[in-house]
Amino acid sequence: MGGVNGGSSSDGSPAERSAATLLLGDADGGDAVDRLDATPDSAEALVVSGERSVVDVVDDWRANCGALPAAFGLVTFAEFGRSAAARTGTDDEPSRRSLPGSDITVTAMSDPGNLQRLGTAVTLYLDDWADTGRETLVYVDALDPFVEAGGLESTFQFLHLLEQTVAGTDATLVVRADPSTADERTIDTLRPLFDAVVDGDDSTPPALDADALRELLRNPRRRFVLRSLFEDGGTALDRLASALAARESAAEEPTDAERRRAFTALASVHVPRLAEAGLVVFDRSEERVQLSAAARAADCLDGYLNESLE
Repeated sequence: MGGVNGGSSSDGSPAERSAATLLLGDADGGDAVDRLDATPDSAEALVVSGERSVVDVVDDWRANCGALPAAFGLVTFAEFGRSAAARTGTDDEPSRRSLPGSDITVTAMSDPGNLQRLGTAVTLYLDDWADTGRETLVYVDALDPFVEAGGLESTFQFLHLLEQTVAGTDATLVVRADPSTADERTIDTLRPLFDAVVDGDDSTPPALDADALRELLRNPRRRFVLRSLFEDGGTALDRLASALAARESAAEEPTDAERRRAFTALASVHVPRLAEAGLVVFDRSEERVQLSAAARAADCLDGYLNESLE
């Protein structure tokens, strides 16, 4: 079973995509999916939620990411009432069901303190997705319910095993902790398990060195975004996607399908990566993107945007 980069925390630089990330703050599905370098149709995601229902998780994902991934799994404790749990006693074996008319698979469990069975439920999904060839994300959307139900020591052991399992399948793990409810001792105890600890409410990204900037801008779509914003300053994402689709199709009027593909790629992957690096400001709710002040002040960008980095 493979490991991750020593299991130590880092500064969370977006230049190196981390296999295991602890997100601090009011992070959402969009923050989690930004850890991937894939569009939804080439990714699969498993959300583990101690408190939210299927509808809440799916609506949040669509609102923040635009579209569900090719495969979407959810392990939830909100769908299993306490009265049902009392009737079944300890019989809480993971049992999955597919929602009619969708590609969503749900596992409802009763006891967030039973971390062994939760680990089994996660492993079942990862085993099923092992040979799909898609990028895989496991997202624990709130840590508090598991610490409260199982205790900090048990949660640490569970996350340690989960990190090893995820690393063994080359997937990406993101765990959210709310600093307003998780005390400093909890965060400090769990910190060594992760490759990166990222403040989801921190709008000041780490600086990129020359090698990291060159790697980030190796992708031609990201260079296209920055070149366009240097001309316009800011624009609607759909307008930017239409211009990208026209450029890539060499047609004045790209098809609707080409526009949608360009929009999805920009919204799900490339614009968030540039925003993490502090080069653009991305307003997801308004679907607008603009060049950051830091990018305008970076004289070295011209050299990267005007040379081929493929």
